[in-house]
Amino acid sequence: MAKQIPVYLFVGQLESGKTKFIQETMEDPNFDSGDKTLLLVCEEGELEYDPSRFAFGGVHVAQIEDKSELTPENLTALEKKSGCGRVIIEYNGMWLLQDLANNLPENWIVYQCIATADGTTALTYARDNSMRSLMLDKIARSELIVFNRAEAVNNDAARQELHKLVRQASRKCDIAYEFKDGS
Repeated sequence: MAKQIPVYLFVGQLESGKTKFIQETMEDPNFDSGDKTLLLVCEEGELEYDPSRFAFGGVHVAQIEDKSELTPENLTALEKKSGCGRVIIEYNGMWLLQDLANNLPENWIVYQCIATADGTTALTYARDNSMRSLMLDKIARSELIVFNRAEAVNNDAARQELHKLVRQASRKCDIAYEFKDGS
Protein backbone atom coordinates (compact mmCIF):
# COMPACT_ATOMS: atom_id res chain seq x y z
CA MET A 1 0.00 0.00 0.00
CA ALA A 2 1.18 3.51 -0.79
CA LYS A 3 2.34 5.78 2.01
CA GLN A 4 -0.51 7.80 3.53
CA ILE A 5 -0.37 11.47 2.61
CA PRO A 6 -1.96 13.94 5.08
CA VAL A 7 -4.08 16.61 3.40
CA TYR A 8 -4.69 20.04 4.91
CA LEU A 9 -7.80 21.43 3.24
CA PHE A 10 -8.66 25.14 3.19
CA VAL A 11 -12.15 25.98 1.98
CA GLY A 12 -14.29 29.09 1.56
CA GLN A 13 -15.63 31.49 -1.03
CA LEU A 14 -13.43 33.56 -3.33
CA GLU A 15 -11.80 36.45 -1.43
CA SER A 16 -12.55 34.84 1.95
CA GLY A 17 -8.92 34.88 3.07
CA LYS A 18 -7.77 31.34 2.22
CA THR A 19 -4.54 32.40 0.50
CA LYS A 20 -3.57 34.76 3.33
CA PHE A 21 -4.30 32.05 5.93
CA ILE A 22 -2.23 29.48 4.02
CA GLN A 23 0.61 31.97 3.41
CA GLU A 24 0.77 32.75 7.14
CA THR A 25 0.70 29.03 7.96
CA MET A 26 3.56 28.37 5.56
CA GLU A 27 5.57 31.20 7.16
CA ASP A 28 5.34 29.48 10.55
CA PRO A 29 8.40 27.30 11.25
CA ASN A 30 6.23 25.15 13.54
CA PHE A 31 4.32 23.94 10.47
CA ASP A 32 7.52 22.42 9.02
CA SER A 33 7.02 18.66 9.12
CA GLY A 34 10.27 17.97 7.32
CA ASP A 35 8.28 16.63 4.36
CA LYS A 36 8.09 18.11 0.91
CA THR A 37 4.75 19.85 0.44
CA LEU A 38 2.44 19.93 -2.55
CA LEU A 39 0.33 23.11 -2.53
CA LEU A 40 -2.68 22.70 -4.82
CA VAL A 41 -4.34 25.99 -5.74
CA CYS A 42 -7.84 25.52 -7.15
CA GLU A 43 -8.77 29.17 -7.67
CA GLU A 44 -6.98 32.44 -8.24
CA GLY A 45 -7.83 35.31 -5.96
CA GLU A 46 -6.37 38.76 -5.45
CA LEU A 47 -3.34 37.54 -3.49
CA GLU A 48 -0.56 35.33 -4.79
CA TYR A 49 1.74 33.12 -2.76
CA ASP A 50 5.22 34.35 -1.89
CA PRO A 51 7.30 31.17 -1.54
CA SER A 52 10.35 33.25 -0.58
CA ARG A 53 8.62 33.92 2.75
CA PHE A 54 7.80 30.25 3.50
CA ALA A 55 9.61 29.07 6.63
CA PHE A 56 10.80 25.91 4.87
CA GLY A 57 11.71 24.70 1.40
CA GLY A 58 10.48 21.79 -0.63
CA VAL A 59 7.13 23.35 -1.56
CA HIS A 60 5.78 22.56 -5.04
CA VAL A 61 2.89 24.81 -6.10
CA ALA A 62 0.47 23.43 -8.69
CA GLN A 63 -2.61 25.05 -10.21
CA ILE A 64 -5.84 23.14 -10.74
CA GLU A 65 -7.61 25.28 -13.34
CA ASP A 66 -10.72 23.15 -13.84
CA LYS A 67 -12.66 20.64 -11.77
CA SER A 68 -12.06 18.05 -14.51
CA GLU A 69 -8.39 18.03 -13.42
CA LEU A 70 -9.43 16.61 -10.03
CA THR A 71 -8.86 12.96 -10.83
CA PRO A 72 -7.01 10.36 -8.76
CA GLU A 73 -4.62 9.85 -11.68
CA ASN A 74 -3.78 13.54 -12.04
CA LEU A 75 -3.42 14.07 -8.29
CA THR A 76 -1.21 10.97 -7.98
CA ALA A 77 0.96 12.27 -10.84
CA LEU A 78 1.34 15.60 -9.01
CA GLU A 79 2.24 13.72 -5.82
CA LYS A 80 4.95 11.77 -7.63
CA LYS A 81 6.27 14.84 -9.48
CA SER A 82 6.57 16.84 -6.25
CA GLY A 83 7.82 13.96 -4.09
CA CYS A 84 5.55 15.31 -1.38
CA GLY A 85 4.88 13.86 2.02
CA ARG A 86 1.88 16.12 2.60
CA VAL A 87 -0.62 18.16 0.59
CA ILE A 88 -2.23 21.54 1.20
CA ILE A 89 -5.29 22.31 -0.91
CA GLU A 90 -6.78 25.76 -1.42
CA TYR A 91 -10.16 24.57 -2.69
CA ASN A 92 -12.46 26.44 -5.04
CA GLY A 93 -15.46 27.77 -3.11
CA MET A 94 -17.84 27.10 -6.00
CA TRP A 95 -17.00 23.38 -6.14
CA LEU A 96 -18.71 20.88 -3.84
CA LEU A 97 -16.43 19.05 -1.42
CA GLN A 98 -17.92 15.71 -2.43
CA ASP A 99 -16.30 16.19 -5.86
CA LEU A 100 -12.92 16.35 -4.15
CA ALA A 101 -13.69 13.44 -1.82
CA ASN A 102 -14.67 11.28 -4.79
CA ASN A 103 -11.38 11.99 -6.54
CA LEU A 104 -8.70 11.97 -3.86
CA PRO A 105 -6.17 9.19 -4.25
CA GLU A 106 -6.84 6.42 -1.73
CA ASN A 107 -3.66 7.17 0.20
CA TRP A 108 -4.55 10.87 0.66
CA ILE A 109 -6.20 11.35 4.04
CA VAL A 110 -7.84 14.66 4.96
CA TYR A 111 -6.09 15.51 8.20
CA GLN A 112 -7.61 18.91 8.81
CA CYS A 113 -10.23 21.12 7.13
CA ILE A 114 -10.42 24.84 7.87
CA ALA A 115 -12.99 27.22 6.42
CA THR A 116 -12.62 30.95 5.98
CA ALA A 117 -15.36 33.52 5.43
CA ASP A 118 -15.30 37.23 4.73
CA GLY A 119 -17.25 39.08 7.41
CA THR A 120 -18.27 41.73 4.87
CA THR A 121 -20.07 39.17 2.66
CA ALA A 122 -20.88 36.25 4.99
CA LEU A 123 -24.37 37.40 5.92
CA THR A 124 -25.25 38.18 2.30
CA TYR A 125 -24.14 34.68 1.28
CA ALA A 126 -25.94 33.13 4.25
CA ARG A 127 -29.21 34.75 3.15
CA ASP A 128 -28.93 33.67 -0.51
CA ASN A 129 -30.14 30.07 -1.00
CA SER A 130 -27.56 28.96 -3.57
CA MET A 131 -24.61 30.61 -1.81
CA ARG A 132 -25.88 29.37 1.56
CA SER A 133 -25.80 25.77 0.34
CA LEU A 134 -22.20 26.23 -0.85
CA MET A 135 -21.25 27.70 2.55
CA LEU A 136 -22.96 24.87 4.43
CA ASP A 137 -21.14 22.33 2.24
CA LYS A 138 -17.79 23.73 3.40
CA ILE A 139 -18.71 24.31 7.04
CA ALA A 140 -20.11 20.79 7.47
CA ARG A 141 -16.66 19.26 6.95
CA SER A 142 -14.60 21.89 8.76
CA GLU A 143 -13.12 21.81 12.22
CA LEU A 144 -12.83 25.59 12.31
CA ILE A 145 -14.34 28.55 10.49
CA VAL A 146 -12.57 31.88 10.65
CA PHE A 147 -14.70 34.94 9.93
CA ASN A 148 -12.08 37.50 8.97
CA ARG A 149 -12.79 41.19 8.52
CA ALA A 150 -14.88 40.61 11.62
CA GLU A 151 -15.54 44.31 12.15
CA ALA A 152 -18.45 43.86 9.73
CA VAL A 153 -20.14 41.28 12.00
CA ASN A 154 -19.15 42.68 15.37
CA ASN A 155 -22.66 42.91 16.85
CA ASP A 156 -24.95 40.42 18.59
CA ALA A 157 -27.51 40.05 15.79
CA ALA A 158 -24.88 39.29 13.12
CA ARG A 159 -22.98 36.91 15.39
CA GLN A 160 -26.18 35.04 16.31
CA GLU A 161 -27.10 34.64 12.64
CA LEU A 162 -23.64 33.34 11.76
CA HIS A 163 -23.63 31.05 14.79
CA LYS A 164 -26.96 29.54 13.68
CA LEU A 165 -25.59 29.06 10.16
CA VAL A 166 -22.53 27.21 11.43
CA ARG A 167 -24.55 25.07 13.86
CA GLN A 168 -26.95 24.15 11.06
CA ALA A 169 -24.01 22.56 9.28
CA SER A 170 -21.96 21.24 12.20
CA ARG A 171 -21.98 21.01 15.98
CA LYS A 172 -18.22 20.32 15.97
CA CYS A 173 -16.97 23.30 13.98
CA ASP A 174 -15.27 25.95 16.12
CA ILE A 175 -15.93 29.60 15.27
CA ALA A 176 -13.30 32.35 15.32
CA TYR A 177 -13.51 36.03 14.44
CA GLU A 178 -10.41 37.81 13.16
CA PHE A 179 -10.14 41.59 13.10
CA LYS A 180 -7.91 43.78 10.91
CA ASP A 181 -5.38 44.16 13.74
CA GLY A 182 -4.95 40.37 13.90
CA SER A 183 -6.84 39.91 17.15
